Amino acid sequence: MYILGERLRSIREEKKVSSKQLERLSGISQSAISKIETNIQSPSVETLMKICNALDITIIDLIENNDLSPDILNLISTAKKLSPYQRKKLTEFIDSIIK
Repeated sequence: MYILGERLRSIREEKKVSSKQLERLSGISQSAISKIETNIQSPSVETLMKICNALDITIIDLIENNDLSPDILNLISTAKKLSPYQRKKLTEFIDSIIK
């Protein structure tokens, strides 16, 4: 089983993309990418989407080796169908209820 950060680093390295290149492609700081890859920081859905788009992968590609429950996979599948605005609002809502 991969932890999300380990999986992200593995994919990035397979694609021969440095963290600096990923920063330019995604708009996510190299520092934040490093924190995600070392599991210090949990990324928002919006951040994950930017990273996945930059690496030309889906969120499912990123988490495929993780043991996720069907309800979590369903949430991700549903989120993929949302517009950027809807995803932003959903992320804000989720952030508001977990704090």
